[in-house]
Amino acid sequence: MARTPLYKATETEMIARIEKGDWEIGRRLPNEFQLADEFGVSQGTMRRALITLEGQGYLNRKPGRGTLVAAKAPAPANGNAPKPQVPVLCGPDGAPLALEPFRGRTATRAATASETETMGCDRVAILERTLKHRGARAALEAVAVPLGMIPNLDEDAPANLADLLNHHGVACATVRADARAEVTDMSQSVALSSDRHTALLVVRTAAFDASDRVIARQILRVAVDDARLVYL
Repeated sequence: MARTPLYKATETEMIARIEKGDWEIGRRLPNEFQLADEFGVSQGTMRRALITLEGQGYLNRKPGRGTLVAAKAPAPANGNAPKPQVPVLCGPDGAPLALEPFRGRTATRAATASETETMGCDRVAILERTLKHRGARAALEAVAVPLGMIPNLDEDAPANLADLLNHHGVACATVRADARAEVTDMSQSVALSSDRHTALLVVRTAAFDASDRVIARQILRVAVDDARLVYL
């Protein structure tokens, strides 16, 4: 039987504490050094778990206030979904993270099975870029859109997915995102000019039209300390 990865076991235990009420909503958690010691894991493993749980809505990290247990919104009983919030990638100061194009390439390719199923297309236009934050290489981006919708993606378009689509004259009705933690592999470290195994916040974003069909997908791998995904 495959062994459960340590970070996944840590996430599962933390979620159980929240859902059972052992960690009540609004509770301020110890810092990651203390939590790592409590769970018997490394600081890197604990940081990965904290980032993942924040992306799932269990935790809320705020500069100067630490990590708080957040309330996950329950599914509405009447089946009517609430107005979706907008996912925003923020920096350690809580302000939206300003990412600027540095180096990129565009191409077209056959859609993957998942892209064909969700976007209803056979071919996609792609944009792959390295992005900068405050003059330093800070993120790797990959965007895919149906080729018939945007034949040529602009390498200088904004990094925010909704803004990128608007830049190309395409409006979206909803944007949804989730986040998890990873570390860089060798090629990512070279592209970001960072150390091997640098912590990354991986944000997967999808844009939807009014009929709730996916019209664009984006993956951002961000190497900015304490970057977070916030819903506003």
